[in-house]
Formats: sequence, structure tokens, C-alpha cells
Amino acid sequence: MKRISLILMLLSASLIAAGQIAAHAVFLGLPLGGAGDVFVDSLEEKGYEVMNSSDVCTSLTGRFDGVGCIIEVHTTPQSHTVHQVSVSFVEFGPNEIARSLKFRHIRRILKKKYGDWDYDNSDGVHEWSSDYARVSLAQKRIAGQPYKTLYVWWQDRKGWEKLQSEKDDG
Repeated sequence: MKRISLILMLLSASLIAAGQIAAHAVFLGLPLGGAGDVFVDSLEEKGYEVMNSSDVCTSLTGRFDGVGCIIEVHTTPQSHTVHQVSVSFVEFGPNEIARSLKFRHIRRILKKKYGDWDYDNSDGVHEWSSDYARVSLAQKRIAGQPYKTLYVWWQDRKGWEKLQSEKDDG
């Protein structure tokens, strides 16, 4: 009987832990909603290099899905909790065909990964959302750049709520 109780306790603990991980958006296997410095350190371990950093945003460079990119890790101002991560593909320049092909490829990957989430496509923004996260894909112009690029962002609902509460407190 003790063995059965122990097995049930371990099973319950693992299910609770799995539920907590699933309660946050995930980027490159890293859950959003935790400490910004730990998240950035983990990206550096994956080979990304920090470009610049402020209290609420750290920019890194590297390759995402084979293309040069800038990754921005956005944190809340007080607790420095990660609430959003964005990827801007910066390698395309005027090559609209390459950008369009990569856009379709990324959209296909996101549709497959988030197929059971609510989907919306309005104003050129493809968006998948669930109870705990939102993932969006669009083409936009980066400040100082003459060409549009792909822009993908992952937003954690709990992190976003924390951001709003910290803004209200500040």
C-alpha cells in the first residue's frame, strides 16, 4: 500500500510540474514567465550574442531557422519577468521572394505547432492564442531599415498580466 501511495504522489507531482510548464509560452524550449537574466543566459548558451541591454529589453543576434535575426527579450520593469520574446529576421534586405518563402515556411511551422489554438488572421497578422500564450507572425518595417522583414513574437499571458500590474503599481 505504501508503494502505491508513493507512486501516486510522484505521479501527481510530475503532472503538476508538467502543468506549470505548459502554463507559460515557450520559445526555443525555454518557458517565458521566469527571470529575464536566466532566460538571456540560456539563449547565450544556445549561441546567441547580446547586442545591447536595458532594464526591460535585451537584444541578441544569431540565426533562427537558418536566417540571421535579432531576438528581443522583453521583461517587466520591476520583477524583470519575461513576458514577450520577438524575432526579427534581418537578413533578407530587398529580396522579397526569400522573405515571402520564409514567411510561408514559418507560418506552416506555427500552424502545425499551434494548430489546436484559436487562430486569427487580420490586418496581415497571423495569430495563434490559448489560455496562457499568444504567438503572432507578421511582416513589418524595422526602424532605420528600408525593407520589410518577418517578425514573430511569443507573448506569455501571466507575464503580460504581471507587466500590467507593475505598470499600475508604478
